[in-house]
Amino acid sequence: MGQRESQLPAPLTAEDLGAYISSQDDFAFEREVYHKANGLGFSTDHAGLYEDPVTNKARQYDIRASKTVNDQRICLTIECKGLSASYPLLVSCVPRSLAESFHEVLYTDTVQGVGGSYTRVALKKRLHRAGDPVGKSMRQVRRDHRGELTSGDEVFDKWMQALASAADLIRDAADQLSAPASGKPRYVAVLPVLVVSDETLWVADYASNGRLQRAPFTVSDITFYLGRKYELPRERLTFTISHLHVYTRSNVHTLFEQIAGGGGIWPELFDS
Repeated sequence: MGQRESQLPAPLTAEDLGAYISSQDDFAFEREVYHKANGLGFSTDHAGLYEDPVTNKARQYDIRASKTVNDQRICLTIECKGLSASYPLLVSCVPRSLAESFHEVLYTDTVQGVGGSYTRVALKKRLHRAGDPVGKSMRQVRRDHRGELTSGDEVFDKWMQALASAADLIRDAADQLSAPASGKPRYVAVLPVLVVSDETLWVADYASNGRLQRAPFTVSDITFYLGRKYELPRERLTFTISHLHVYTRSNVHTLFEQIAGGGGIWPELFDS
């Protein structure tokens, strides 16, 4: 028995846990992003539970934030992922096609206080312009123990979690729009957002023919094409989220400020 106990790992110390928090734990990262949004007047929630529509299991989201202006609402589902410079995220981009240059919003044509049906509206606006670089592949890249370059997709679960959380927001928006009351929105946009550490977001810029345009470079934000469809059987509706928005930790405030200001992104999302 004594020999078996001697083979167990040593108990962790305060220094060990402090090292974990400073290097791997995303909690402080999430709180920082949460407070940025909250400080700009968003309705915000941190670390709540929702039911994953695919697995039907309870999962925890990082942050949800929403802002309403008049009869329009923008809902963000935000996931934070701490990355290191030695294992950054590489997004391979090509020029966005015309077929990918769109986004959708939920809309109801009912008047205040009167319930009814709703529909989705596909809008082709400057938010996702044709010809601009758009991500089509995301991989983390690092050197292995032999010094050779290798890739991984650990970040995949994080941005997929943002999409699973978005399903919950879409269902909530559908319920609200089907029975609007005074002060409730008539238009709702849902944007999934991934936030990563500074200096860890790299882009490989390809031409349409697959030729690399230049050496990879760091960016502060990029969009990634999804075309993710969400079925709402009760309403006989298919709603599509076209893009994932990827930001670095110190630059996500630019998205929050655009939304909080009531201009900028609002006409790009809702004006048809």
